[in-house]
Amino acid sequence: MPVSNTRGAAGRGVVREPDVVTARILALLADEEVHRVVDIGCGRGGLAAALVRRGYSVTGVDPSDLALDVARARAPGARFLRAGAEAIPASDSSFGAAIFHNALHHLPEGRMEAGIVEAWRLLRSGGVLVVVEPLASGSFFEAMRRVDDETAIRAQALAALTRFADRHDSSLVEDSQLDRISRFSSVDEFLSYLCAADPSRQTVIDADRDAVTRDFLHHAEAVEGGLSLLRQPHMIRVLRKNAG
Repeated sequence: MPVSNTRGAAGRGVVREPDVVTARILALLADEEVHRVVDIGCGRGGLAAALVRRGYSVTGVDPSDLALDVARARAPGARFLRAGAEAIPASDSSFGAAIFHNALHHLPEGRMEAGIVEAWRLLRSGGVLVVVEPLASGSFFEAMRRVDDETAIRAQALAALTRFADRHDSSLVEDSQLDRISRFSSVDEFLSYLCAADPSRQTVIDADRDAVTRDFLHHAEAVEGGLSLLRQPHMIRVLRKNAG
């Protein structure tokens, strides 16, 4: 049965609480005999840093030099590769876990399943593929929808994962949902958070900032300390690579 949790993740400039998504990934890996982890679409290295702190051997993969520069500073114990998800320069069966953390839907639709196949190639027998994807629902999604409506691309990512599982010898370890909670001190902080992930969003924001602000104020929930709370449901699906 899917489970639902709520914990906090703050925007930049706000005191951060543990990220429920990262915490769940760490708990999953702790239950597995995993040492080497590949973080595909690692971005600026937040997950890689958390993994390194817990003693994992981490390889982060991302096509962005700018993101990798930040990741190297945040997780100096990790190895980072500049590469696309569908062509990773690493050996077959060389990792115990491969993770897409909010990354699969950022691949072009025609490359999503190829990226999963590449991750599968890197897994040893018995290793686990961990896919975390934001769902097209929740107040965070609605607040950002005018800026970047990811309804279609998020659905395509889930469809690609389902097709892959149907075609490969795998066992379902977990299929769950949880809410990531974000708290922001202002709409400006929220918009800065969105643009840090994708600077091109700034153009849309500038085109109708008043409407974007109204969306945030409509969907955000006021909480203690003058903060605004937004919820983003996430799916976590874990597949084990069966011995072949």
